[in-house]
Amino acid sequence: MNLENIILSGSAFSALLSLYFVPRNKILETQFIIMFVQLPTWLLGLSAVELGLLQYPYRELASVNRTSFLFEYLIFPVICAHFSNYYPERASVIVRMAYLAGTSLALTGVEVLLEHHTLLIKYTGWDWYWTSLSVGLILGLTKRIVQWFFSQSEVSE
Repeated sequence: MNLENIILSGSAFSALLSLYFVPRNKILETQFIIMFVQLPTWLLGLSAVELGLLQYPYRELASVNRTSFLFEYLIFPVICAHFSNYYPERASVIVRMAYLAGTSLALTGVEVLLEHHTLLIKYTGWDWYWTSLSVGLILGLTKRIVQWFFSQSEVSE
């Protein structure tokens, strides 16, 4: 088994296992987030690949999709769910911004390491700051949509 296969399998297993630790009162939100995040990640990921900005030389479902299926449809949506579930709602604006920026930069750092040391992703017209910006935007958008959607559902009850 090569390094790329170990990373993909371990990441998928970890993402699925982490769902076991979702607080009971956040299960519905977690399901909503996972399904919601799949749309923008698919659109952004597929657009970046089709524009020639990114390549995924080693990927699952290679004959069907040129993006990383596990990252776009499982790993990142689960990370977004955990981000939202543990978001410091009552903290100051600075702490909330630091939480968003820190999460975005941590994910970007992992991607940069993967880009340099594996065949999982290759930047062809992309840079780390685009990853950081797109991840931050999706995390922020997800948090806003969840707040709006679940505040609307509380009003209708």
